[in-house]
Amino acid sequence: MSLEVTPIRLIMFTSEDCVYCPPVHEIVKEVVGSGMQDLVHVSTIDVNDDPDTASQYEIMALPSLVINESIVLQGGMDDDSVRDLLWSTLMSHALTTEEALELTTNSLLSITMNAMDSLSGSRILRPTVGDFSHVGVYQQYLLSLYSLDPLIPFLLYKAGYQLGMVGMMHHVLTLLHPPLGKTSKRTSKFKHLARALELYFSDRELLPTQLAADAKVVEFTDTKFVIRVRELASASIKIDVGEPMCGFTAGQLAGVTAVVMGEINGLVRCTETHCMANGADFCSFSISIAEKTPFTLPPLETQEERAERRQNFYEVIHEMTTLIQDSQIMRKIQRTTARDFIHISVLQPIIVSLKFLDRLSGTILFNGGKELGIFGPGKPLLYRLVQESAVQVPLSFDVGVALLYDYLSHPLTSLGREFGKIHLIKNDDNSYIFEIEDNAAIAGMSTASLGHTFCDFQAGFFAGRLHILIGVDPSVKEIDCQGMGSETCKFLIKLNR
Repeated sequence: MSLEVTPIRLIMFTSEDCVYCPPVHEIVKEVVGSGMQDLVHVSTIDVNDDPDTASQYEIMALPSLVINESIVLQGGMDDDSVRDLLWSTLMSHALTTEEALELTTNSLLSITMNAMDSLSGSRILRPTVGDFSHVGVYQQYLLSLYSLDPLIPFLLYKAGYQLGMVGMMHHVLTLLHPPLGKTSKRTSKFKHLARALELYFSDRELLPTQLAADAKVVEFTDTKFVIRVRELASASIKIDVGEPMCGFTAGQLAGVTAVVMGEINGLVRCTETHCMANGADFCSFSISIAEKTPFTLPPLETQEERAERRQNFYEVIHEMTTLIQDSQIMRKIQRTTARDFIHISVLQPIIVSLKFLDRLSGTILFNGGKELGIFGPGKPLLYRLVQESAVQVPLSFDVGVALLYDYLSHPLTSLGREFGKIHLIKNDDNSYIFEIEDNAAIAGMSTASLGHTFCDFQAGFFAGRLHILIGVDPSVKEIDCQGMGSETCKFLIKLNR
């Protein structure tokens, strides 16, 4: 599969007792398997196992098919009609990726320019809290994405590849290692690229993002080299999550290699061979040129595999919670060479790219944030505030929102520097608005006016944390965002009726 193609999302909602679902499922496999397996990623969701996702999509009948966030089928239909519907819908969606790629490119350029302004000291992107967030914020995003969706590794690789292709990384590499820009000989250029990447991950002056501690090339040939990176931000809190977590970095390395080496025909590959997220002492990347192995999408995930993936999330997030809290209160530093705080430009390309490249990513981010809100760090503080307020859970909606505001504005919560000031506004219809300043996911992008909201993860986190307090699922939706040109991000909070 080419990195120029964004996979189409097809979700089939079903249940064990749905008699019409198996025939439709067979037609889905038939259509996707007829030359579209590299264009379409299929997910099957049992509404009994995952009622939250079914509710988000307003599934009212089974089987239901959703393609790129749009419901195209609800209820039974004859086989030929299902087949025709799938073909026509999938083909129309396959022709709409150019706009997404253009938006992604423009947004990545904006993020890159903002980062250069911030790191050079000419502009502060987040006046109320500074331009660095705790590395745990970044890792919680990644862990949520990886644990809840098997397509995420490919999408992160693709997003990183885009950044490597269109961002400023190749210019930065030349500044770090000038010989890279002074040679046209292919073998020499490849060798200088390897050296420049060592400096890129080790630099503390030109590009002080605190992305990693350092790097070293441990293997080199005319067509491949292996670079070993220590304390890479995406995996530096060592927890065995079961799969590599640095797909975005791998994609970025492939993209910048393609630009530097003139291999824009897609023949560059970067594979993460070791990862701290799997218990290794470093992350290792194998970068090769003239690679002809095509990309393939992950196979259809079974219900058992989906359940196992979620269970792994619950177990890993518990362990990560302890490590993050120890780091934030300076009990134990997680990255002994690099700092435990990274520049927000490390996180932003992932959020923005996913929103443009994959329409389901907003739902995935929301669900990940919600799971983190229910199971993640900070609950002891939340329970302490409940106790100090002399109330018992479940709380009323009004009391729950007020107490959640106290929690979010508490000094201990702000240790991660995920966002700046937060304001609580009550509406006439008894709904509320959380208005937050300087959100790490999108801060500094108000001038870009990207036309989308991007803070689904925060919305999900607010929903999960409020669920703990009131005992039911509230409705939380971002209604205004810096990505839409606003100065702040606003979240509408109300009870589901």
